[in-house]
Amino acid sequence: MHATAMRLTRLYLAGFKSFATPTEIALPAPLVAIVGPNGCGKSNLIDAVRWVLGESSAKQLRGQALDDVIFAGSGGRPPASQAVVELGFDNSERRLTGPFSAYDQIVIRRSLGRDGQSRYSINQTKVRRRDVIDLFLGTGVGARSYSVIEQGQINRIVDARPEELRAYLEEAAGISLYRERRRETESRISQTQENLSRLSDLADELGRQQNQLERQAKTAERYRVLQKKWRRQVAEQAAVQHILATRAHETLAARLTEQQADLTRIHAEGEQINRLIADLEHQRGAVQDELRQLQSRLYEVAAERAQVTGRLGELAARQEAIEQQRQDDRAQQTRLADRIEQQRTEREALHQKQQTLETERTQAQEQRALAQAELRVADEELARLRADWLQANEALATPQQQLAARQAERATLLRQHQRLAAEPAARDQPDQDDQRRRFAEQIAQLETQHSEEQARCDQHQEAHRQAVADMERQTQAAEQAQDIAHERIRTRDGLLAERNGLERLLSHTKKQAAPRTGTPTETLMQRLATAQADPWWGHVLGAQIEADCIPDLDALHAAWTDSGQQPNAGWWVAPAAETFEASSSEPVLSDELGPWLADWQKTRHPAPSLTEALARRAELSPGHVFVLADGWQVGRHWMGRPAADQAAIHLQQQTRLNTIRDELVAAEHSAEQAQEQARNLWAEVKQTRQRADALALKEREAHQTCSRLAATLADVHRKQERAEQQWADESARRTRQEAERQRIEAELVQLDEQIAETEREVAARNAARNRLTEQQQEAERLVQERRRASGAAAQQAQTLERACDQNRQQGIHIDQALARDQAQWQHIDQRLAEFDDKALALTRQLEEARAAQGSIEQRQQALSRQEAEILAKQDGLTRVLNGHLAERTAHQLKEQKAQTDVQATALQVAQAEVHATHTAETRAAAEQQLADDQEILDETAMQRLADIPQIEAAQKGERLNLEQQIARLGPVNLTAIAAYEEVRGRKAELDQQMADVQAALDQLTDAIRTLDRQTRAKFRAVFEAVNERLTPLFERLFGGGEARLDLTDGDELNAGVTLFARPPGKKTTQLSLLSGGERSLTAVALIFALFQLNPAPFCILDEVDAPLDEANVGRFCAMVSAMSDRVQFLFVTHNKTTMASASALVGVTMREAGVSRIVSVDVDRAVQLLES
Repeated sequence: MHATAMRLTRLYLAGFKSFATPTEIALPAPLVAIVGPNGCGKSNLIDAVRWVLGESSAKQLRGQALDDVIFAGSGGRPPASQAVVELGFDNSERRLTGPFSAYDQIVIRRSLGRDGQSRYSINQTKVRRRDVIDLFLGTGVGARSYSVIEQGQINRIVDARPEELRAYLEEAAGISLYRERRRETESRISQTQENLSRLSDLADELGRQQNQLERQAKTAERYRVLQKKWRRQVAEQAAVQHILATRAHETLAARLTEQQADLTRIHAEGEQINRLIADLEHQRGAVQDELRQLQSRLYEVAAERAQVTGRLGELAARQEAIEQQRQDDRAQQTRLADRIEQQRTEREALHQKQQTLETERTQAQEQRALAQAELRVADEELARLRADWLQANEALATPQQQLAARQAERATLLRQHQRLAAEPAARDQPDQDDQRRRFAEQIAQLETQHSEEQARCDQHQEAHRQAVADMERQTQAAEQAQDIAHERIRTRDGLLAERNGLERLLSHTKKQAAPRTGTPTETLMQRLATAQADPWWGHVLGAQIEADCIPDLDALHAAWTDSGQQPNAGWWVAPAAETFEASSSEPVLSDELGPWLADWQKTRHPAPSLTEALARRAELSPGHVFVLADGWQVGRHWMGRPAADQAAIHLQQQTRLNTIRDELVAAEHSAEQAQEQARNLWAEVKQTRQRADALALKEREAHQTCSRLAATLADVHRKQERAEQQWADESARRTRQEAERQRIEAELVQLDEQIAETEREVAARNAARNRLTEQQQEAERLVQERRRASGAAAQQAQTLERACDQNRQQGIHIDQALARDQAQWQHIDQRLAEFDDKALALTRQLEEARAAQGSIEQRQQALSRQEAEILAKQDGLTRVLNGHLAERTAHQLKEQKAQTDVQATALQVAQAEVHATHTAETRAAAEQQLADDQEILDETAMQRLADIPQIEAAQKGERLNLEQQIARLGPVNLTAIAAYEEVRGRKAELDQQMADVQAALDQLTDAIRTLDRQTRAKFRAVFEAVNERLTPLFERLFGGGEARLDLTDGDELNAGVTLFARPPGKKTTQLSLLSGGERSLTAVALIFALFQLNPAPFCILDEVDAPLDEANVGRFCAMVSAMSDRVQFLFVTHNKTTMASASALVGVTMREAGVSRIVSVDVDRAVQLLES
């Protein structure tokens, strides 16, 4: 027995489909045949192997749901709770890789419970289904690989689509492992791209948050001041409301005490009225009790009367029913007497008829016996004649058979002699030399063309690879340029949004501060912004920065005097008479603006910091101040900072607006340049892609041409080899034909003599047989006549026998009916006597009931008179009681009104108490907030405020004003600075993460390209290797012909595979037009070619030999035996030839319905025992 590098050693099943009991199958041989009748469960063993290898489709396992693999029960067995299958492998050669490669024995186990959960283990270690599949990647073993061929799958391989057929080659090449890695890498790339997109979105969002937080921090301080004022106003309002609520509660409590005293007095008066009513109700109750007792007795008497009346009706009805039944029984008794007399008459007539039939039957039986005796004599004579004829016929058959055999042999020899004489002579040697020379020239020409085409294919391939590399570099550059363009567009959009916001804000400010000179003029702030002045001037000038710039103050004053109108407020500025010179430590303006601001700058001086301003305040002249850039002002004896310096803010905004306008022009120009560069680069990418596609098309065309030339060259080589073999075979055949012709001529002479002698013997024996045939025909005629006579006698006897039986049966029926009628007549007679006794008893009961009815009517009349007297007494008491009840109702209404007033006042007191409590809590909360601000309320002042009627409305108005000021600030984020720092740190961290993710994405893309290159190279090698092995295997199975594989596309990474086959003597045709046997042999050739390239540890074939004839089965078995050196075969079969080639037999039986069992036989061991 041959040993394989890795093979199956055992298969264990428990509760799987029809294998209800634990079953273990040892697989010690390389060729194991699984045999048994149809429906016994053989294919369930194949399903078990596929299931344990990870099959998850119920349809592929011939079921509707996955739990169909669990034993469903039978007539004598309950359903199993789970299905278990174990598969044992011998891994002593270490063919498997991975964590279990060090084990000599590999045991894979899968179990499935009724909960629908599958559990896998390898060598008792729990694993996933993915681990089981990965264990066999690249070995050819799998739930749907070419190592397991189930029923019908052999034809599906031939009919497979190109991409399905490619999957078999990839499994044989071990490319499935690369495919799995590529799918995992693509999944990681997709996840990485999603992560990168999310990080980019998050970074953009954090950038926007950072800008918003920076603006929100400036509003926080203004909000704190207003909030402090609002809290004090809320505390004062809560204190006043609490004092008012306490006073209201005290007033309502006094009113409630008075109403409760009135309610107590009214309640005492009502109690006295209730006692009078209770006495009257007691008296009326006694009368009602007496009335109820009397009515109860009256009801009892009425019930007795009704019972007696019903009893009388019932007795009368029973008496009438008994009389009716007695009349019916008497009529039925009369009918039974008449029928009994009729049945007795019929029984006498049947007795006489039976005697007559018995006599006729005896005579017919005697005639039948005589006819049967004569028939036996004729049959014996006919049998003797038939035996003589058969003996003569057998004696004739032997020489006839000899004559036919010799004549057939002579015809065969004659045809052979004629065929040998008609065959043409062997070809001349010069013709063979010419053909050899033509073959050599054709091969040399094809090899030259193939070399040139291969060189051209390599050139196109290298050019295509270079074009793809150029396209990738250009694509990367275009994407970078596009990213730069997008970034510049975002910068431009941000500047545009900021400019629009500042323009709207400044436009609103200008509308509020309209020109005061009657004509539009330029403000001082606009001139400072145009001159790029330092924001320090905003703090120095304050509200004066909104001053209108005019040419002359005297002219303005004269205009006001002439018009008689002078504005209430405003600022105006005009150039000074002298030029203003700024010190070196002060902000310097242009010559145009310096003179205009001399008046303001004379008393205001800049300082770099608050500390320096405080140190130098002694240098200030009276009326002069230091002004800092952040708004602080320091005098000789004072310092301060305005709450909100809108002038400085407006100046900063106007300056920023002018800067943004310049930046916006530059950003527009930069964005357009970046977009133009990106468009140019994408155009280059498009041109390069078109060039790469054109080169790829040329590469595919060259590769297809190269493949066709290689196939043509191989075909010419095969034709040359076959021609040489034919020439050699033809020479030997002619020599054998000449010797055979001479032998046939000698045998023909001998056969002619034997045929003449045999013809004479056949003629003599044929005459003797004809005489016996005439005698036999005469005897058969006599037998037929006597058989007809015997049949007629037997038929008459049977007719009389049936008539006697029918007559006896009719007599039995009449006797039974007569007995039933007599018994029924006696039963009716007894029942009539019983009815007479019942009628007498009912008459006595009726008389007793009528007497009782009269007594009951007298008692009822006396009780009715007593009832009328008691009712009159009850009416008098009811009238008195109703008067007192009306008085009590009026008093109750008065009491309810007083109680309602008390409840309403109590509710008001409770509401006032709740309001006072609420105001106290509000006041406490407001005072607690004030305590946090280190302020307290003056209680005396709050008492005085509570006496002022309009104080609450005034407080509400002031509080509403503060709330409106707070609302105008908009949403305020008091934690803006801390949040800003946190967001800036998070954004830096996100930028680093995006860089790391992009680097990982580049690595994964490189891994995809590497896997594609390895897949192409490996598939190309496997495709050519399978093609080299396919044709020899096909010729071996068919005795000639050819088969090959072709690619549907030049791209070896994704191209499909098609199978072409041409059996001997046929043109190349579609596989669908081949017969069933030819299709099966073609698929077997392909499968065995795959096994030769990448031998799987085992191969399971389920009735693959079913469509094959005996000759093809022999070739199939020979090929399986030859390949069993490297592959272990398990095959399900019904063919005896296939069984005979097996080393071990596994029989599957089903002696118990629905339950499969195993019987194993080691054929080699059995042969050894037989020989010993």
